[in-house]
Amino acid sequence: MTTAHTSDATSVLDALARFRAADAQMHQRVRTHAALGENELRILQYVLACDRAGTDVKPSEISRHLGISSASTTALLDRLERLGSVQRVSHPTDRRSILIAPTARAAAEVAALVDAFEDRVARAIDQLSDDGRAAVLAFLDAATGAADDIADPAGARDYASM
Repeated sequence: MTTAHTSDATSVLDALARFRAADAQMHQRVRTHAALGENELRILQYVLACDRAGTDVKPSEISRHLGISSASTTALLDRLERLGSVQRVSHPTDRRSILIAPTARAAAEVAALVDAFEDRVARAIDQLSDDGRAAVLAFLDAATGAADDIADPAGARDYASM
């Protein structure tokens, strides 16, 4: 590996670390502003994104999305409902089913902050060339694959000994 290549790789890893730290700080500020825990914010972001896409959300889908039990999901949804961030609504065609929808309060408090971030990132993406976007996509896909491989208990290895 050449010195220039090492420096470039180090610069990319440093930039990734800076982004991850800034992203964590932004999420902390949003959680603090909205008085939400990590999983509560993740639920709210998921419900808001589905709402924008016109997709209904069942509690079971939230459980799968977060990788948590249905009992934990119910407890989190109860808290979010008490805070006025989500509402349970009857499914229009299945009387036994309920859907989770964001409230206007949630959209005003959380979506505005998250949307502001996403808008700024979208502007940065718009400034990239097609090749630049392809390179970023390839890198993010590879980084996601690395995280997924390490997080997968079935494929877990002892990375500390490597």
